[in-house]
Amino acid sequence: MARQEKSSNLLRLAVGAGILAAVGVGVAIFVPRSRWQAMAAPLRKLPSVPVAAAVTAWAMSLWSDLTAPTPPVFDDLRPFDEF
Repeated sequence: MARQEKSSNLLRLAVGAGILAAVGVGVAIFVPRSRWQAMAAPLRKLPSVPVAAAVTAWAMSLWSDLTAPTPPVFDDLRPFDEF
């Protein structure tokens, strides 16, 4: 069961990455460069804002918590045979 669930999750991840890549390439091809520059103008000032640094630090700590090593989960419900 766990093996099937893992392959299903990897398939979803691959499909999602493919869709994101296709959207990114499509946007890069069909949106003119001048429009990109106009949209990016307000974002150039963003790194100097303290809120942006705080949000980035929060996201990095969240990522660190999510990717931290965890102990193994034992879901074996059979009784122990100890004599």
